Amino acid sequence: MKNKLLLFLICLQAGLLNCWGVTDDVYEGLPNTGPSKVQVRKVAQRYELIRNGEPYFINGSGGSAYLDQLVAAGGNSIRSWGSSREFLDQAAEKGLTVCMGLRMHKPRHGANYQDTEMLRKQRERILKEVEALKDHPALLIWSIGNEVEHNASDEDSVRVWREIERIAQQIKQVDQNHPVITVIAGVGKKLEDIQKLCPTLDAIGINSYGRLSHVPSEIQKYNFKKPYIITEFGPRGWWESPKTEWGLPIEETSTEKAKFYYTAYKAAIDNKPNCLGSYVFLWGNKQEKTHTWFNMFLPDGSPVEMIDTMQYLWTGQWPENRAPEIGSQRIYVESRTASHVYEASSKIQFEVEASDPESDELIIKWDLRKDGSDNPSVGGDWEPRIAPIEGAVVSTESNKVVIEMPSQSGNYRLFTYIFDPSGKVATVNLPLRVR
Repeated sequence: MKNKLLLFLICLQAGLLNCWGVTDDVYEGLPNTGPSKVQVRKVAQRYELIRNGEPYFINGSGGSAYLDQLVAAGGNSIRSWGSSREFLDQAAEKGLTVCMGLRMHKPRHGANYQDTEMLRKQRERILKEVEALKDHPALLIWSIGNEVEHNASDEDSVRVWREIERIAQQIKQVDQNHPVITVIAGVGKKLEDIQKLCPTLDAIGINSYGRLSHVPSEIQKYNFKKPYIITEFGPRGWWESPKTEWGLPIEETSTEKAKFYYTAYKAAIDNKPNCLGSYVFLWGNKQEKTHTWFNMFLPDGSPVEMIDTMQYLWTGQWPENRAPEIGSQRIYVESRTASHVYEASSKIQFEVEASDPESDELIIKWDLRKDGSDNPSVGGDWEPRIAPIEGAVVSTESNKVVIEMPSQSGNYRLFTYIFDPSGKVATVNLPLRVR
């Protein structure tokens, strides 16, 4: 063992560990090196994830940003959508694990699952990624694809499941230390196909939003026998939300979202016998219909109200200082108009109803943006960010703002951000139409 340790240190200093072909037994007895051994185990009528001999329930998030805040809130794992050693290294530095994504081409993006050459290249790439990363100590689970079946035909979906099974079998041949899952969009009859066509999978990853609380009953309805991980959850999605008279989705306030997170988590994740844990979406910020819809942080890094709820769900303790809250009136005007259709270049005064649990003095910021929620993207596809309209905010006072409507007709959104002195924030927006 002394000789092996010396060899390891020499190679590490020279940066030649992989080049020298050093095998796994070199890592014996060394701290934080070598693969974690993870398995899915069933005890009586309950499934659990076992990591290095200990039960491991996933309290995770999607993304690799703001990891210090994740750890402070009680999180223990992060999820990626593509393979990355840097992602694993970042996680290991914070004592976190990783559900590692292995990207697959999607039929909705034009992938042809009858193209044998494309499939061969895809398999080769994925297996190369697995070989490169399988021994990283932060690795928890392999996730083959993300919502590959979304918007695919029934025939293409079956081809996708068959290909996922082939890849799962190949991964198992080179890595016996980590479970393998695939991630699907919601639940339903597809569970029957997956159970039949993908027997090698250890569990199923489910992305679910507005219908998260229905997942356990759907699992039972379709007699799905394997455990599940909620690989994405959050507020009601834009596709599930009520709409304005002219067809724009109405986003919940951060306070409404926080209450929904709590209720849905308790219904589908907490203490469920076949649930291995979850990943909340998104521990960071992206543009998806708006820049606030699914995000736990604003673009500037300000933590949003829902993080307090996740800390309570993960640890059983609320933070000492909680984020501000949005009242039931949301954003309103003095006349309480319901239509929110305004004349071009008109000046309108809006108010927001907000409060703070500790009665701290609040800082309220506003901006008006062109609406982008009617774009055709689905399934989290990339969307360009939308900047605030300069000069739209005429004046502010307390919880009030005067907005000058644009001169160009169209759809817009008025955003409000309610900050407490610690920088925590509550958010709400109002769809507007200018004619």
